[in-house]
Amino acid sequence: MAEKALILIPDISGFTEFNTVTEIDHAAHIIAELLEVMIEAEDTGFTLAEVEGDALLMYRKGDPLPRSVLVDQCQRIFDAFHRQLMVIERDTVCQCGACQGASGLTLKFVAHYGFIKEIKVDRFTKATGTEMIVAHRLMKNDVDACEYILITEACCEAMREGEDTGELIWQKASQVYPSVGAVPYQCAVLSDFRAKIPKPEPRPRFTVEKGEDNLEIKINAPVRDVYQTLINVDKRPEWLEGVDTINRELTSERIGMQHNCIFHGFTLVNKSIFADYDPKHARYSEEVQVVELNLTLLAHYEMVAEEDGGMRLLFNVNWLGATLPPEGKRGLMAGQATNFELLKSACETNPA
Repeated sequence: MAEKALILIPDISGFTEFNTVTEIDHAAHIIAELLEVMIEAEDTGFTLAEVEGDALLMYRKGDPLPRSVLVDQCQRIFDAFHRQLMVIERDTVCQCGACQGASGLTLKFVAHYGFIKEIKVDRFTKATGTEMIVAHRLMKNDVDACEYILITEACCEAMREGEDTGELIWQKASQVYPSVGAVPYQCAVLSDFRAKIPKPEPRPRFTVEKGEDNLEIKINAPVRDVYQTLINVDKRPEWLEGVDTINRELTSERIGMQHNCIFHGFTLVNKSIFADYDPKHARYSEEVQVVELNLTLLAHYEMVAEEDGGMRLLFNVNWLGATLPPEGKRGLMAGQATNFELLKSACETNPA
């Protein structure tokens, strides 16, 4: 049986097409992260029907929400979305197009009211009907803005309220679609609201404190290729000899990201703690815990471009006062020297 419902579609836009595996993976990680944040910000009784690529399809059966409540809900989702985007922008260490382009993502909302029908597909409940088609058609419109709330007149009439009395400025328009006809709506641009969202607190200033053990290797590749290969957790099995498994957080590479790996039988917990990238001179640091040895160290990587187009990778370990015997330290450094030969090969033949 068909039932009346309020339909809400928050839709993310702004990612261009990417070509590399890293960019595709990181774009997917970022979109998934943002969709989760948006879902968590919903607290007015909507049912999540589907995740449609970069959009959420939500509906709420019964009488529509008051207009002010619906607008406030959209703004809370919008606020959470952009706060998370600013955290990603602040913390990213990756230079790929997806990570560097994330700050350009935008969010719009389409709200409609009408009859829907729920159907069971395997274990899932889907919402269908003509009004669902109308809501989806409205995602393509002539609104001259990237971020806005669009509410159909059918929805406005069902809410039985006048125009929103908040700070948003509403404009009336209509869109004509084949087989649907004219769909009148009201629309408010969110650019002024976005400008008022506060930026996250900056991360505490990090000081690189080096230790006494160093390695150095010449790599015939640009700094960017080496940097991207180094910070890309998924590439590590290609140049870390003895790695059996890597378990990582499903997010793009950024400060605070943690990944675990089994390395020659030892459990290593790695956390990204510092990055400073320039095409001529890049730095990257991780905190590494060796669980079985109860050992924590800092691993510092420095990449310096040379005139011939290659670069030098400088590696330093700060053992943080660990009581590891000298032969143990020498063994770990010798293993890292072997790994750097594999890293050199990966960067010169198949960089991230």
